[in-house]
Amino acid sequence: MLTRLSLRKSLPLLLGLFAGLYILLMIGLHLPRTARLAEEDLKRYTEQILILVQSSASDHLRQRRTDELQSVLADLGSLPGVRWAMVIDDRQRVIAASRLGLDPGEQLGDAGTLQTLLGGDRSRWQPLQERRYLASYPLVHTYAQGQLLRNNLLVSLDYEQHLDQRRSNAWMSLTQTLGLLLLLGLLLNLLYGRLVTRRLGVISTAVQRYASGDSNAQASVGGRDEISRLAENFNQMIQQLGENQTALRDSEQLLRNLVSAAPIAMLIIDADGRVEEANPAAGRLFGRSLRSLAELPSQALLGEPNWRQLQERPRQQQEITVRCGDRPLSLEGSCTPFERNGQAFHLLLLHDIGDRKRAEQRLRHLANFDQLTEVANRNHLLIRLDELLARGGPLSLLFLNIDHFKRINDSLGHDIGDQLLRAVADRLRLYASPRDLLARLGGDEFLFLLDGRDSAAAVGLGERLLEALRQPFQARQYSLYITASLGITQHTGRGGTGSELLKQADLALLRAKTEGRNRLACFDSQLAAEAEERQRMEDELRLAIAREEFELHYQPQVDNDNRPRSVEALLRWRSPSRGLVSPLQFIPVLEDTGMIRDVSRWVFRQACRQAVQWSAQGLKLRVAVNLSPLDFRQPNLAEILTGILAEEGAPAELIELELTESALLESDGSVQETLRRLKEIGLPLYLDDFGTGYSSLTYLQKFRFDGLKIDRQFVAELPENPRSVALVRGILTMAAQLGLEVVAEGVENERQAAFLRLNGCHRLQGFLFARPRPAADCAWQAQRA
Repeated sequence: MLTRLSLRKSLPLLLGLFAGLYILLMIGLHLPRTARLAEEDLKRYTEQILILVQSSASDHLRQRRTDELQSVLADLGSLPGVRWAMVIDDRQRVIAASRLGLDPGEQLGDAGTLQTLLGGDRSRWQPLQERRYLASYPLVHTYAQGQLLRNNLLVSLDYEQHLDQRRSNAWMSLTQTLGLLLLLGLLLNLLYGRLVTRRLGVISTAVQRYASGDSNAQASVGGRDEISRLAENFNQMIQQLGENQTALRDSEQLLRNLVSAAPIAMLIIDADGRVEEANPAAGRLFGRSLRSLAELPSQALLGEPNWRQLQERPRQQQEITVRCGDRPLSLEGSCTPFERNGQAFHLLLLHDIGDRKRAEQRLRHLANFDQLTEVANRNHLLIRLDELLARGGPLSLLFLNIDHFKRINDSLGHDIGDQLLRAVADRLRLYASPRDLLARLGGDEFLFLLDGRDSAAAVGLGERLLEALRQPFQARQYSLYITASLGITQHTGRGGTGSELLKQADLALLRAKTEGRNRLACFDSQLAAEAEERQRMEDELRLAIAREEFELHYQPQVDNDNRPRSVEALLRWRSPSRGLVSPLQFIPVLEDTGMIRDVSRWVFRQACRQAVQWSAQGLKLRVAVNLSPLDFRQPNLAEILTGILAEEGAPAELIELELTESALLESDGSVQETLRRLKEIGLPLYLDDFGTGYSSLTYLQKFRFDGLKIDRQFVAELPENPRSVALVRGILTMAAQLGLEVVAEGVENERQAAFLRLNGCHRLQGFLFARPRPAADCAWQAQRA
């Protein structure tokens, strides 16, 4: 109800309701309760006084002090609510009273009531009328002449006058409180009007002005309270609304500009299928003016099937083809229904995807055909191979690789190499039937997929291909003669996957290269067994690394007095199933799979550990460790070896590093930097198998080695073979001139040892002195030496 009144009326009414409720609560609850509590408090107070008077009166009677007793009763009679007080004996004779002339019988008029009060030894209160009582308190018994005397203190109480006075005071207090409330209400109403209703009225007026169209309406309200903040927020809201409206108008104008400048065709189609509005891009797309577009129905513009397709799948991008004059248009568009002023429309968005279609077609071509030779690529081949395998039936794979193609690239350049590859593809394409697929897998590798051909037909085609490739090719001014190696595998239509067939063809190609190139080889069960054995060895080697099945054997390198100066650490694999495996069998597998890196670290760590142990025993033996070419492909090789030396506490001078020429074939900057850092930390470097490579002398010129090792094939025929004698003497003479230490390996008889020592070889290694042995046996031999 109060919400229907203004704030000026509702507040006084609310204050009046609160005042009335307060008065009702005071009259109905507070005043009666206050009177009852006042009477109870007065009775408790009187009872406490009477107990004190009882004790005092008993004492005065015992001492026969009548005057003092009279004085006590007089004082008692002066208390509020006490009409009179007297002390009587058991014959109801007055011994003392609060005033003269009091007689119990006259005061009470009821002898029975008096007799009831005087009986017993306990104090009693006898109600006479409302708020009037007669109290009897027995006094201490006294004896006189051997007789027992019973005295009583009688007190007449009347609380009516005292309670009337309290009631009058309560009403006076209530009247004063009510007056204060009314005065406070008037003051509060005045302040409420000035601080609330008047200021809210200012805000209400500003709102009405804004609602009537005054966009500059403001509410001027002072202060820092909630109403002033409300007015401030209102003013900010009005300002923000104005800015939003301005921004909305600008946005609408920008949207119209964007629609006009948008490269996407936008058309609004009404319920009858006619173009109501269109942007310039739509006119450019269809080659029509905006006015002529508005005269056409959508069915005539897009075609009935296309328009139906767009309507059936609203808000989804769809591709359609539209005839525009004599040319087709590939379009992508969407149709979005909407309503405007209660009428149904469709927003049609269209853009030309002809360029994208052509790009997708080009990408599909690039994804399936080799860009250089225009034959199928690996992806196309694998897809076609999987299709044929799923269909079943025989097929053959011919895997062809150009022999020594890298030499042509390195000597004549990649442009000549690319021309040669295109010419090879063109010549091979002549031998592919419509059912066959010719693909380039990458580099100089080509593959024929023969559908429905048996093994004999594949071999016959392979021979013709090899013969065709032996004919010269013309690349610019060069006449190039090449040969090729070819691997063939046959699929009979049962089992096998595309990856397995490619692997079989690759194994057959590898056999053709191993057997001398310029030939073909067919995959058979032996190749399968070798591949399976190779895979099994790979798996076992991975487990061997994890289980630490490797061990090191050491072969000493002795000086001219047959005393060991160093030992070479030789890796051995003690397989649980194969026993002690020759390094010639498992080290190539480690290198091909890259596991040699982990094994090299393990070998280097064990060699460091053993060198430290021998040094602690007083044996100054350096340990030579072989590094794989793959190790030098790690840019952080020097940091790895330095860390292991530090962890094992091994001085660098106790370790020698032996590296073969194959590790230096790709002697780029990183390899040279690695060698330089190894030299800086003090590790001696030796060139192993010297003389077996292509550029041994070049490596001695480019790198700073501490020594070299003469390969066993030069030592084997000493001193009988004059050529071996000349070569070894030349190596030793050259090493002496370069200040290099020389180690000869493979020494097996005294004649070889004598020749080498006579010509200045520093250290000898071979079965003549000791076979490779475990560390314990090698240490024992060193001590014996």
